[in-house]
Formats: sequence, C-alpha cells, structure tokens
Amino acid sequence: MESSVQSESQMVDISYRSPHGPSADRLSALKREMEYLNTIGKQFVAALDRFQVHRALLAALQELYSFSACCILMVGEPFDLFIIPCYPLNASFLESMIQRIASAANALNFPNITSEQLARSAYFDAPDELAQRRGTGEISSTTIGSGLNIPLTVENRIIGMLSLFDEKPGTFDADLLQLTTMIADYAAVALDNVRLRERENALWREAELERMRLELIIGSMAEGLVITDANGAITSLNKSAEQMLMQTQTDFMPGIPLQVLAEASEADSWLPRLADIINQALNGHTVTNQELVAGKEDVRVPLTLNISAAPLHDASGYPGKPVGVVAVVNDVTSSKQVEKLKDDFVSVVSHELRTPLTAIKGYTQHLVRRIERRLRKLRSDHQELATDLPENQDLRSLSIIQSQTEHLERLVNDLLDLSQVQWGQIHLQYDTFDLQELLSRLVHSVQASAEQHLLILENKLQEAKVVADRARVEQVVGNILDNAVKYSPHGGQVIVSLQAQAGNYHISVKDYGIGVNPEHFKHIFERFYRIQNTASQHYAGIGLGLYVAKAIVDRHGGKIWLENNQGTGCTFHVTLPIIPPEQQQSTTHELQNAATLRKNL
Repeated sequence: MESSVQSESQMVDISYRSPHGPSADRLSALKREMEYLNTIGKQFVAALDRFQVHRALLAALQELYSFSACCILMVGEPFDLFIIPCYPLNASFLESMIQRIASAANALNFPNITSEQLARSAYFDAPDELAQRRGTGEISSTTIGSGLNIPLTVENRIIGMLSLFDEKPGTFDADLLQLTTMIADYAAVALDNVRLRERENALWREAELERMRLELIIGSMAEGLVITDANGAITSLNKSAEQMLMQTQTDFMPGIPLQVLAEASEADSWLPRLADIINQALNGHTVTNQELVAGKEDVRVPLTLNISAAPLHDASGYPGKPVGVVAVVNDVTSSKQVEKLKDDFVSVVSHELRTPLTAIKGYTQHLVRRIERRLRKLRSDHQELATDLPENQDLRSLSIIQSQTEHLERLVNDLLDLSQVQWGQIHLQYDTFDLQELLSRLVHSVQASAEQHLLILENKLQEAKVVADRARVEQVVGNILDNAVKYSPHGGQVIVSLQAQAGNYHISVKDYGIGVNPEHFKHIFERFYRIQNTASQHYAGIGLGLYVAKAIVDRHGGKIWLENNQGTGCTFHVTLPIIPPEQQQSTTHELQNAATLRKNL
C-alpha cells in the first residue's frame, strides 16, 4: 500500500488524536470519536446508491483532512474507478494519480490492471455541495505531494481500494490512519450493500421483464394453456383456452377440483375424461394427444379438443409430488370436419364403385357356372376329349377375373369401413358358419390369380363352427392373404393353418417373402401406414387393409399380431372367440331368465 503519512500534520484538531492527555481528556476525546463514528455510520447506512456513499465518504474524510481528490476503485468485470475531485485538477496531476492507483492495485494483488484501462473506466463524481474553492492566486499543481491508499474489505474480502491525493506534501497524519481505516471499512460495507442491492434490483427487473414476456407469449398462443393446482382445480387459463372452454357451455368454478365438477355434472360426459387426464398428470404421468368430444354429440361434427398434460413441479427441482398440472388444449374440430368430408367423399365413391363390382362379380360367377356345366357335359359325353379344351382356358381366365374382382371388392370395403372404424361405428352381423370352409374358399380364390405361389391350407379340425360376421372375417383373412402374396414377389408357399385353442380359433398365415423389420411392428396396424420399401420394387397399396382388419378382429373380441419367421418372411396370427363376448353375455342372460322362469313355475 502506497502511503505518504506525515506525523507533523497540524490540519486536524488534536482532539481526534488525544495521544497523551489526562484521563478526562482522553474519555472526552473518545466520546467525541464515538459520536463522530456513529454519525458517519448512520450516513453510510442511509445511503441508497453508490453516489450517496461517495458523498458520505467525502464528507467524513473532509472532517479529517484537506485533500485534492478522493478515488474509489471497485473490483469487478470491468473495474470501476470513481474520481471525486474537491476542485478542478491539472491533467498531469490526474494522469499521475491514475498511474499510482494502478501501481497500488497491482501491489494489493488485484487482477492485472493498467493505467490505460483505469483511464478508460474512470468516472468523475464531483458533488458541488462538497467542492472546495481555491484561494485567490492559487494555481493547480502538476505533481502529487501526498497520497494514501487503503484497501476496502468486507469480511476479509477485498472489494476495492480507497485512494486520497493532495497537491501539498505531509497532508495525511499517521495518527489518523486508524480512524481513516475505520471510515473506509464503513464505506466498504455500504458499497458492498449497494452493489448487492443493485444486483438484486437488476435480477428483479430481469425477472419482471421475463414474466411480462412470458405472459405476452402465453396470451398470444393459438393453443389453449390450462394450469391447475395440486388438487386438480383450474387456476389459470390463457385467452385461447377460455374461448375453447366457453364453447363447452360448462361452468368452471374457481377452486373446485375437476373431479368434483365431473361427479356433480351429469350433462357433460367429457368432464370425467378430462378429470382423469389431470389426475394422471398429478400422479406423475405425461399424457399426450388425448381427444375429448366436448360438444353435443347430436351435432354432425361436435366440438373436439385434443389435450396433452404434464405434471408441474416447483422451482426447487426436488422430485416430489407435483404442485399442479400444465395442459395444452387444441381445438381440432375443423380437422375433424375435413376428415368427415373426406370420409363422406370416400364413402360415396366406394358405393359407386361397389355397384359395377357387384355386377361384374355376379356375371363372372354366372359365366363360371355355365362353363363348368358345359365341361361336365362334354366330359360325360366324350370321355376321350383332351383336357386342353377352350372352355378350360376360359374357365381359368374367368377365375382370375373373379379373384381380382374379390380383391378389388375388399379394397372398396376397406374404404367404406374407414369412416366407420374412425368414428367407432363398425357393426357386425353375427352368424354361425364353418370357418374351415371359408378359409378353403378364400385359398382357392386367391390361388387362381397367384400363379407363382402355392397356397396350402393346414387344418386338423373335424369341425370349425364359429359365431361371427362371415363377411368381416372373410375381409380380414382376404386382406392378410393379399399381403402374403404381394410381399412374396418371387413366389413360394403361403401356408394357412387353423387350430382350436381354449375357446378360440387360431388362424395363421405364413409366407416366405421379404418379411417386416421389427421397428414397424407397432405401426403396421395404423391407418395409411405403409412400410418404406428399400428394394427397387414398389409394392402397391393404400395402407388400410390391416388397419380395418385389426378393428374388425378387436370388435369380435379377438387379437391380431405379427411375427417374423426364423428364416424368411413373416406370419400373421388371428384369434377369434368361438362365441363372441357379446353373444356369450346374451346366452348367459337367456339361461338365467330360463332358470328364473322354471323356478317360478
């Protein structure tokens, strides 16, 4: 620390020093010193910003010394240097002063700092009320006569340095060094508090700006945002969410959990589902893309909302129970309307296609039967006729037409069933029929147009009576057989097997084609999903057959799945209950009624 301290200074009242006075004088001097420290301490405590601290420091030091400039260097990025001149100073004096501050700072182990850096960061604070006037004829000196450097410390941490300079030599008295250090300590604490307060205010301003920015973002979102508390009661909505929920004509009373509202409301059937989604999120689960029909169901396309919800945890990040739920709501009614229009269009076109298909199929069957009768008559009349009669070729051609017509009919049925499956309106016409006879007819029909393939039916059952929708089951198996042939481009066997297992019939269709990558297993039964072909050959299709097949099998109470074979190809599996669950319940109910009737009789 640079210091020019002269003990012969006579500029300060001896009462502050009181080195050798009588006991009464020493107590009196000590009392005045305590009062002085108390006074300046209050001034530092009352300072709200660093400039008020500078004024309090300058006023306190001027009680002790008469000096030219007071400088405060604060550690930081970048450094802050405040120069408080008591009267105008010469440029050379200022330059020398900055150089001495840089030298003293480096001696105190401040980070490397140069006088050029200090000169660029210097800030002049010259309070007029504390400025000292030069006497008449006094000229500003170009050299420094006295200097004093005191580190500013808070809890053994250096936060800066106080430097005093004067043009005259012998200005700073060594007897006042301790008191000056105490004043510097007051100033250090006050400056540190001011810096902390400024940092706190800056953080609060930043947080407030961020809050306002977040409110603007949330308010302008097209998606609805719903926030609940830990009880599942809605606490906050943005404008989009308010508009969506207003369309539901439901009163969301503040502070009432959605579960309570759902139990109290009989008209709104969608509220229990919404409350269930919120409860799942409150239990720590993330729920995505759940559709809620929140409008009147008698409307052609009711108000439909898509909701995703996630648990909301507090800012501490502690993995505890969620403090609420944040949910994003989208109105997807317009897209549902578009889907409905597309479904209506597809349904109309499919119906128009079915009319000529029915005629083609009927006349083809009629021609097949006529040619078969003619062949039987020719064979019975002329046993010696060759087998390569023209009628045989015609019969083969008609069989291919019939097979392709049935394939096209299945595609049309898939299109017709699309809207029914989407809207959950697929209906079944139950009948009792022989499942093995149906499989045999399908294998024979597909074989007629699959010349490169050999379709084999493996059946060890004597009888396979099942209660199901005959046309729907034929549609399912026909779609699977079409896929087996299509995805076996090089031909080969397609093995269809039928087994009985614990109240179910198990149908499997095994091919030796290209197979399916396991990553597609969970998507292959989705609507319009088609495997991206990596080979050069393109496999035609619209991606509806398996989607509709799964819906039909599920509606029957069965299961459908896929697995790869050990070598090549894959196998589709379908299970169908011998008696569907609906029919089982009906039969059980009828038996119970009959038993009750007999008991009453």
